[in-house]
Amino acid sequence: MGNEAGEWIIHGVTWDDPKCIHDVDEAVEYINRVGFLPLFKNEIPGFSLEERTVAEYWWSDDPVRDPWRWRIAIAKRHDVLYGQFFAKKAGFISKKWLPVFANYRRDGYDFDALFEDEKAPIKHKNIMKQLYPEAADTQIRKILK
Repeated sequence: MGNEAGEWIIHGVTWDDPKCIHDVDEAVEYINRVGFLPLFKNEIPGFSLEERTVAEYWWSDDPVRDPWRWRIAIAKRHDVLYGQFFAKKAGFISKKWLPVFANYRRDGYDFDALFEDEKAPIKHKNIMKQLYPEAADTQIRKILK
């Protein structure tokens, strides 16, 4: 989304464009396939939910077609995370890609080492326990390597 001459512009595609994502299920499938996806247009042309949806449906309040509403539905599914991951800008990361993304952002630390060196707060450890309940504290390291 860009501000051009004081007007906010959504850069989308047409409904019949082969790149078009039409609903939440297609969005989740695409995010899981590519691993992560910014919500809005960025430096990489075509690599955002905005640029793969129909511009007219944004903020239409139609739960089936409005990509702005999809972010909430996607986050509730628990297989894709929604947050400010990309230079404090919103986007999605698949649960499968979260460990790779997190390790990159942690400058090579695995989570347990990061926590032990007091570079991650307890709230982050609690989030990890929610995301990976099957892992004991000592096994989180193995999952996130």
